[in-house]
Amino acid sequence: MTQLNPKSKIGFIGAGIVGGSLAVALSQNGYAIVAAASRTFASAQALGARVPGCAAFETGQAVADAAEFVFITTTDDAIEHVAAAVSWRPGQGVAHCSGAASLDVLSGPVAQGAIAGAFHPVQAFSSVEGGVKSIPGITFGIEGNPEVRSYLEEMAVAIGGIPIILKSEDKALYHASAVMMGNLLTVLAAVASGLWSNIGLTRADGVKALAPMMRQVSINLETSGIPGAVAGPYIRGDVGTIRKHLEALQLLAPDVLPLYRELAKSAIPFALEKGTLTADEADVIRALVEGSNGGCD
Repeated sequence: MTQLNPKSKIGFIGAGIVGGSLAVALSQNGYAIVAAASRTFASAQALGARVPGCAAFETGQAVADAAEFVFITTTDDAIEHVAAAVSWRPGQGVAHCSGAASLDVLSGPVAQGAIAGAFHPVQAFSSVEGGVKSIPGITFGIEGNPEVRSYLEEMAVAIGGIPIILKSEDKALYHASAVMMGNLLTVLAAVASGLWSNIGLTRADGVKALAPMMRQVSINLETSGIPGAVAGPYIRGDVGTIRKHLEALQLLAPDVLPLYRELAKSAIPFALEKGTLTADEADVIRALVEGSNGGCD
């Protein structure tokens, strides 16, 4: 059986942004990235050009033949098919980087004697360059047997990450949390900045104005925690302000109104936890955002 260690030869099947970011970060921290393949050979070649010693191949089988440990960094839906199409060696390591999928998608390699793991970075990657810079300080969700867990935990720490161990049954909810904060936060920013088109400005103007606020919110979360960092008129009990928001959205952006209502309603329990609202005040705000007691419906 292969004894996994920081000198083990690593390959990547999937040379997109996530795979590329991890491959470059690992290479920069002393790991031997020796092989890459992707849906298009050009992507594998591009990763090979970024990582010293990394050869580009046209097939996942060629990557598995060259490496002792293989990361499958394809789309989630493709992992199981890609893994099943490869002949694996007993004791060879293989891991996917999906947040929602568990180890069952690697049942094909396991049936052939490979040892399986999962290594999910809790980060929203938009480019390889930005992805590499963003890795220090992020959390990695890890699954696997004790050997694989130990190897992946050491790997996460080596590139500046924080490893956590996950159970299979927790993966979907864990990933939903990450998607809400990463992907859906971006959607929320897109919706919020889009409102600026109703005030004679552009969505780009909105992004420029709101992005610094998002950065400060992140700082507030780290320094004050929950509920300390939760703020806004629903936390302060500013009923008049909330009513103005509802009226303006009803008039100018009615498609955004349901989203505003749900987010505002979700803030109320944190206001109660923070101690800034009484139960009676919370009831008034809840009725308002639900559309009664003077709401817009």
